[in-house]
Amino acid sequence: MRKGLIFDVDGVIIDVSHSYHYAIKNTAERFLGRGLDIDLVREIKFKKGINNDYLATLEVIKTFGGSAGLEEVVEVFNQEYEKLKETERLILSRDFFKKLRDLKVPLGVLTGRPRQDLKDAFDRFELWEFFDVVVDDDTIEQPSLRKPNPYALNFCMERMNLDYAVYVGDSLADYQMVEGFKRQYAKRVDYIHFGDRVLPPSAKVVRSEEELFQALKEALQNQEAV
Repeated sequence: MRKGLIFDVDGVIIDVSHSYHYAIKNTAERFLGRGLDIDLVREIKFKKGINNDYLATLEVIKTFGGSAGLEEVVEVFNQEYEKLKETERLILSRDFFKKLRDLKVPLGVLTGRPRQDLKDAFDRFELWEFFDVVVDDDTIEQPSLRKPNPYALNFCMERMNLDYAVYVGDSLADYQMVEGFKRQYAKRVDYIHFGDRVLPPSAKVVRSEEELFQALKEALQNQEAV
């Protein structure tokens, strides 16, 4: 059995709480003409399970009684994010991924980040060397099939030539993607939830790099006994 580990980026590998989250807030404020509480913005994104931050911004605008078109939101959002991207920090260290490489299993990324944003971040934090396959929001041509559609997870697994994978995410959308995958595809996938911003039902939850490493090791070892 060919086993591998697949990671979300935002909120798992990279802390975006002061970049993407504030880009949503600042963009919505520009369309609404009023200030917004960052905690309310995050609540809308995470409790509604919105993976795409452009769509999360539209939802925030709608929630507070405004309206906007997607194209104009994308343009303003990208302006705001560009001003904030240097605030991003690693959550999972390079040493963590070096230890994972010692387990001799392929590592992948499945993210909703646009390709250029991902490239900038992975260049900045020197992460490319750790991953065998990277699937970003521009990899799959048809937008409806991108993450969080379970097709995207299957696409990533096919590229990695995996029979079994663990997906590490931090959102309701990540959890729902894995649950949808289990209903649609025969291959096995387990989900590990990193952090406690939102707690999906019946998901394995870890809150630190050390806990995550141990949980991943155990998941891989459990497959050897199957």
